[in-house]
Amino acid sequence: MTETEQKKILEKVSSKTNEKIEETKKEPVKKEKEEAQKKETQEKTKELKKEIPAENKKEIKEKPVEKKEEKKKEEIKKEFEEMKEKATEDEETEPSKKKKKKAKRSKKYGMMIKSKKKRAIGRAVIKTGTGKITLNKRKIEFVQPYYVKEMILEPIKLAGDLIKETDIKINVKGGGFMGQAVTARSAIAKAIVEYTNDKKLKEKYIKYDRLLMVDDHRRVEPKKPLGTKARKKKQSSKR
Repeated sequence: MTETEQKKILEKVSSKTNEKIEETKKEPVKKEKEEAQKKETQEKTKELKKEIPAENKKEIKEKPVEKKEEKKKEEIKKEFEEMKEKATEDEETEPSKKKKKKAKRSKKYGMMIKSKKKRAIGRAVIKTGTGKITLNKRKIEFVQPYYVKEMILEPIKLAGDLIKETDIKINVKGGGFMGQAVTARSAIAKAIVEYTNDKKLKEKYIKYDRLLMVDDHRRVEPKKPLGTKARKKKQSSKR
């Protein structure tokens, strides 16, 4: 290396070292400036707080920070309100569909009552009249056998004079003769209670026989194999 080249290299090194020294000198000055700026800002904020009245300070503190969950809730509420408005508009535009009211049962034109026993279904119609009772378009007096007729007339005998001015028509279908008798009996009892609205009579019927007011839900158990009936089996011999 020549002397000129060595001089150039030394000059570069010396220039770099001088720059670093200057930067180190400037750093404390920068720190001092930053500290001074912070103090100024703090003093300004204190002065502003003193100027703000106490009422405004409370309002600033009470303002809640809006969160994501709150925003979602508000959006859901808005959507729900819009759906309600649309539904009301549709109801106004469409013709009003009136709900069908149940026809009131009148004593003059008749009140129909149902009852069941196994496969037998009975319907009784009670209305104001002269005391006529018919079963399948026949007078109750001609029903046979005698004990079946007496069983059907039990609710009428228990009611007494309450049904002197009424007519009862009973129509029974299905099942056997005894099932039909039980349905007719319970239909008559239910019809009399519905017509008179007498709670004491209802209690009287329930005490006498609960099946007068409540349908019998029992059914015959089906037959099983290896036997003549549901539970009956041939006697097994031990020898």
